[in-house]
Formats: sequence, C-alpha cells, structure tokens
Amino acid sequence: MIIKDVRLVSYRAELPAGYEAPTLYGGQSIAPYVTDFLAVQLVTDEGITGEVVSAYGGLSLAHSIADRLRPILVGRDPAYREAIWQDMWRLDRLNYTTQFAIGTVDVALWDLYAKSLDEPLYKLLGAVRDKVPVYASSMEHPTVQQFVDEALHYKEIGYQGYKLHVWGDARRDIGLVAAVRDAVGPDYPLMIDVAGNYQQHEALKVGRVLEELDYLWYEEPIREYDLHGQRMLADKLDIPICGTEVAPGAMISAPEYITTRAVDIVRGDVSFKGGVGPLKKMAGLAESFGMNIEVHTNASTIIDAANLHVIASIANTTYFEQLVPEQLFTLGGVEKIHIDGEGFAHVPEGPGIGARIDWDMVEHNKVAEI
Repeated sequence: MIIKDVRLVSYRAELPAGYEAPTLYGGQSIAPYVTDFLAVQLVTDEGITGEVVSAYGGLSLAHSIADRLRPILVGRDPAYREAIWQDMWRLDRLNYTTQFAIGTVDVALWDLYAKSLDEPLYKLLGAVRDKVPVYASSMEHPTVQQFVDEALHYKEIGYQGYKLHVWGDARRDIGLVAAVRDAVGPDYPLMIDVAGNYQQHEALKVGRVLEELDYLWYEEPIREYDLHGQRMLADKLDIPICGTEVAPGAMISAPEYITTRAVDIVRGDVSFKGGVGPLKKMAGLAESFGMNIEVHTNASTIIDAANLHVIASIANTTYFEQLVPEQLFTLGGVEKIHIDGEGFAHVPEGPGIGARIDWDMVEHNKVAEI
C-alpha cells in the first residue's frame, strides 16, 4: 500500500447557537482554537484513507504540511510509520517544522495503518482498557460562582473530577480554589491549570493552599522553560507538579524534567508531542521512573479520539480530559466521544481512530484546499 496523495482542507467551524468563544490566560479569546481547523486525509492506492482533524492551525498548518511534509509522505508505505516519523522529525532542525504539524500527520498515518489491518488503534497499540475516567476541564469564567456551578454540574452528571483553568492572578485564584473545594466537598478530585502565568513566589504560595485543600495536581504553575523554578516548586511542595505539555523536544526533552524531578507528572498529547509514537514513548519513559503521564486534550473530537486510544493503551495514566462546555470542543466529528453516566469515556471501536470526520460540515465551512 502506497500513499498517493495528501489532501488538506482548511475550514472554520461555526460556534453552536447560544455559545460565545471562551477566554483563557487573563481574558484572551480563544476563538481560533475552537473554530480554525485542518482536515487531513492520506489517500492510498488501495482506496484506504487515514484521516484526522487538527487540534488547531487551519490554513497556516495546511501550508506547513503541504510545503514540508507532503513530499515526505507521497510514495511511502504507511507501514513504515517510524521511518516516516524520523524523516519528519529531522525537518524540525532546519525547516522549523512544528511538533504540531508532525503530530497531526502522524495521527493520520496511524489511523491509516490501523484501518489497513481492520483494527481499532488502541488494540493495535496494546490495549489496557476500553473506557477511561473523565474529568471536566473548565475555561476561564468571570466569577467564582460560575466555576462553582460548573463544577457541581459535572459532578452531578458523573464526571470523575474537575480542573479549573484559573485566572492566573494568585490572590484571586486562592479564593477561587477554596470556594470550589468547599462546594464539591472534601473527596471530589480537583486540579488546577495555571498555563504558566505565575511568578515563582506566587506559585509557591498558591501551591501551599492547594495542599491544604487536597487538590490532586498543580499543572504548569510557571513557564516550563524555567527548570530552576520547576525544580524548586517540586522540591518544596507535596502536591504533584504536572508539566511538560508545551515543552519542545517531545520525548527527547522529557528526561531532563523527569530525572531532575522538575515535574511529578508528565504531560503530553498526540498533537503537541509530535504524534502517537512519541506519546507512547513518553509514557514508557515515565513508567520506567515510576511516574504517571496525564494526556492533554484539545478542541477537536477527531484528534481527541486519537488521544483516547493512546490513553487506553497506557497503564500509567488515569484520566481523559474533556474540555467544557463540551459543545464548543467537539466540532468536526459525525459522532462525539461517548461519556457515560458514571464518568467514563468509551474508546471508539471502529477500525483506526473510529471517529468519522463530518465532511459535509468541512466542505460547507471550507476556507481553502491546499
């Protein structure tokens, strides 16, 4: 089987009626993150296609893949996924090809290969389970009460935890995390994600409050390139520090964070870390040091189905992250990931990723085909 074409369709999805684009990072709109996508289709001479919708990127990602990666893919046998990935990875050095572009293409390759064997991806990778506990992952809300109401809602419908994307203002955030803990009770799993917005002294102060409130983990309290600060926080705080989500270098940079104990929980996903293969490698690396990897998810049902397949093949991980409100983060797929009333996400059972792109919607909202 040979790849004969790489189809790239940029589109801008419409927000569901009644919803506005959410904000993060101190009130910044993330409208492009939830609307600007790229549908990728690897077409073979045998009629089997590998497909994915990017987590973001749209037209700029299409041009990057068309210019740098398409020439590597056409004429190749998708069974040689590792060889293709290594060739793509080398382009990061001189051509500035992002891990994001490589990851998007790598997912489509794995989808194609699993379809060629008529197997779900997670079974091809080596299944550990077929359903995964879910936590709801908030956006930024204007008021404490909105966070409280949302946490209570997702607890009530069965989600097994709640993560706050906090404001990044340490004084306000302390009151926020205390209010949410008081609302949901002492035993419900809670986490926070600061997206790197604290200074070191602020991160230490908030971390001590989180320990008193028995939060499960403390994600990206400072920017991840501040290894000195990361190590300081991990050393002084008992709450696990979760990081490496946006650190460059995929599994190659992870050992520095792990061996120096700059993080207690490794973070990554198929988009940000360059694909299915690198995420599995990072999971194995973390496992060898007795650590968990917790997988970040995105704004596309299709790419998150791929993340869910990988999670289901990893023993040293706990959760599937569902960004909420989920109506804003499940665009592009015919079916949504099934989350049951007990708070488990079920891995799609069809061949490959098992999540079908809504091509009618893609065509209706198409910006360009490259």
